[in-house]
Amino acid sequence: MNAFTSTLPLADVAHVRQGHAFRGAIPAVVDGPVRVIQLKNLTSPETLSAEALLRTRLPSRNPPHYVQHHDILLANRGSRPIATLLSHPPEQTVCSPHLYIIQVTATDLLLPEFLAWQLNHVEVQRQLRRQSAGSRQHSVRKSAIEHLRLRIPPRATQQRIVSVTHALERTRSKVDELMQARDAEIAALAERMIQGRAA
Repeated sequence: MNAFTSTLPLADVAHVRQGHAFRGAIPAVVDGPVRVIQLKNLTSPETLSAEALLRTRLPSRNPPHYVQHHDILLANRGSRPIATLLSHPPEQTVCSPHLYIIQVTATDLLLPEFLAWQLNHVEVQRQLRRQSAGSRQHSVRKSAIEHLRLRIPPRATQQRIVSVTHALERTRSKVDELMQARDAEIAALAERMIQGRAA
């Protein structure tokens, strides 16, 4: 291992808390002041937009913990708990109780983008699957996340890894767009052929 890379439990560098404790189903309120991120909203950036989130109203007895920029969301159930990094979420937004919110506390040591990347790394995912293997619903305990062993290189190395990852994601997105356009062309050609028209 690189001599400059530290190995620390997640609890030493970040705080983990569970989403808002709703009682029963989350009531939808059309003009509600609070938005709610649910498991289904973690599928793409579009489903995390303000327009896509459920709106509700919370009891005023206890002030909620709203999510913040660069918080990391992690599902507490499922066979593959993918980490999602929040980028400027809408104001007054909470999470459902099926999500953990992870907030970096050792900001001088760890980049939130790098932590999100590492939580999705195959080795950390393997640790999480081992922890949830005995559960019928593949639920992940908060303590299991706090005890995850993280490899933390210098911040400059973290930034390089994040930059390379972003470049790869942009390339993958462009390839996906090209494939979708090609599929549409093939479908249009097939339709013309079925109708007996020449290409």
